[in-house]
Formats: sequence, C-alpha cells, structure tokens
Amino acid sequence: MLLVVLFLVLAAGGVLVTSVLIERPEWAWLSVLLSVLAAALLVVERLRRRREASSPPRQPVAAGEAGRDPAAPADEVDADAEPDEEDTDAADALLVSESDDEVVVVDERPRYHLASCEWLGDREVQGLPAKEARELGFTACARCTPDAVLAGQARAAR
Repeated sequence: MLLVVLFLVLAAGGVLVTSVLIERPEWAWLSVLLSVLAAALLVVERLRRRREASSPPRQPVAAGEAGRDPAAPADEVDADAEPDEEDTDAADALLVSESDDEVVVVDERPRYHLASCEWLGDREVQGLPAKEARELGFTACARCTPDAVLAGQARAAR
C-alpha cells in the first residue's frame, strides 16, 4: 500500500512540474486529484491498522479447554481461570437447594466449592449454606462437584 501511495505522490509531482513547464494549468488539477487519492489511501490504511491493533486475534477454543490460556502448553491449565460449572441433574439440584451443609465461595467468583477443592488453593474463602449460595446465584464447581457430593450425603443420611 505504501508503494502505491509513493507512486501517486511522485506522479502528482511529475504532473505538476509538467503543467508548469508546458503552461497548461488544467493539468495541475490532475496533480491535486492524485495527491488527494494518495492521502485517502493513507487514511484508509491507518484506520485498518488501528482496527487490527485494537482487536486481538480470536483463537477457537476446543471443547474442554474453557479457562485455559491459549499460549500455555496443552497440559498446563491457568491456575487463576474459573473452573467449569458442574453439570448437576435436577434431583441433585433439588436436594442441594434444601441443604444447610456449608460450601465456600470466593469473592467476585461465580462458583461455590467444597472446602477441600484443589482450585481454592490459598484463596480467601467465605462459608455459607449451600441453599443460600444457590439463592445468591452461585453455581457448583465442576472440579470438586459439591452438588453431587452433598446430594450423595443427603441420600445416605435418609
């Protein structure tokens, strides 16, 4: 693109010099037209580059790679990425929504966990009843599967 603009500018200069030398002022307008075209091409190129720079390239995420850093090796999961949501069946969800068993949550995170969840690591947690966590809109962590564990405990206690 830059070569095209350079060619247009050189052509505009050549046409301008020629129009002065042969005393044909109408040719000067051709020089102006070529210069405006070169300027327009520069503006278009600048806008295209700005748009490309502001939007990073999107890479497709394969199934099971949610929360994974695309730059990290395939076997390395980002420790700060949110774990997936547990796929809870309706019967387990009903049992958990009535449960007073304690789960833990991390401030500003959407999942609730069992206290033994590996994902929690050294994060600061807050305990609350499972039914309250669900009422507040938290969803179960897929790593520690609190819904399945709590529902299993509720069934065993019956």
